Amino acid sequence: MDSANQVIFVLQVALTIGPVAVYFLGLGLVSSQAHPCLVSERSDFVLLALAFVPLIVWPFVALLKAGSVLVALALLSAVIILFFTLLPRRNDGWVIYNISTEECRRALARACRRLGWQLEPTPGDDTESVVLPPGLGVSLHGMPWLRNVTIRCELPEGSADEQLRRDLLEGLAGELRRESLLPSPTGAGLVVIGATMLGLPMWYLFRHMDSIVDVVRRIILA
Repeated sequence: MDSANQVIFVLQVALTIGPVAVYFLGLGLVSSQAHPCLVSERSDFVLLALAFVPLIVWPFVALLKAGSVLVALALLSAVIILFFTLLPRRNDGWVIYNISTEECRRALARACRRLGWQLEPTPGDDTESVVLPPGLGVSLHGMPWLRNVTIRCELPEGSADEQLRRDLLEGLAGELRRESLLPSPTGAGLVVIGATMLGLPMWYLFRHMDSIVDVVRRIILA
């Protein structure tokens, strides 16, 4: 493999692994904070999709180089359609990092009591239902290995009262700010994974530094 091909390969490795490594580093740092972190489900999905964009870009570029333009466009169209199909609607739900399902249930119960709402469990270990006159359904879905909980809100069919969601969000956010947590082993593990993934392309980069310098010199002197 000549110098130019080595440089291209190093850049491909860095651009492919880098975003995923930064994503895991971010998750690790968020999960190591003293308080839970609440983000919208829509924002969380977009950040996850951006982290894995390079895994889609390289097959697309390879198909274009091979002259399969129609196949490349079909792949791109399928990815775009899948993205917008899976993209959560605005304000439909939130993701809380650095919290267990049980801790989230307790914070949700306290927020409902402050709002004067009644919290009743529905069948299932990971689902709760908020019961109040207008009828607001709330489901909890925990992911223990990432130590996060996804909360989705459902208003009655035909209801346009978005104030219910905003009240619940503000109440829950206030309760989460009062939570004090010990350092999370999950956060430390995610930081180690992200740092390791980020270190791999950096190690490869320094290992082939002579080739990179040679290619840069050729470009400058061309």
